[in-house]
Amino acid sequence: MEAIVTESENDHRFKIELVTGEPDPIVLRRSNEGQWSIENFGGRTIPPGAFEDIEKEIETKLAFI
Repeated sequence: MEAIVTESENDHRFKIELVTGEPDPIVLRRSNEGQWSIENFGGRTIPPGAFEDIEKEIETKLAFI
């Protein structure tokens, strides 16, 4: 899945938009303790494991910043 991830709230909120320009993006929140929650599932139906994959990818990118 090709997506654009936009970070806000000091690495605690992430908007995930597919490159197809869908109007309803996925929004994930990460707590100070590193726990993830889904604020908005977005306009697409994706399996729960895909959310975990996205979270892991974000964590990997943050580790290199």
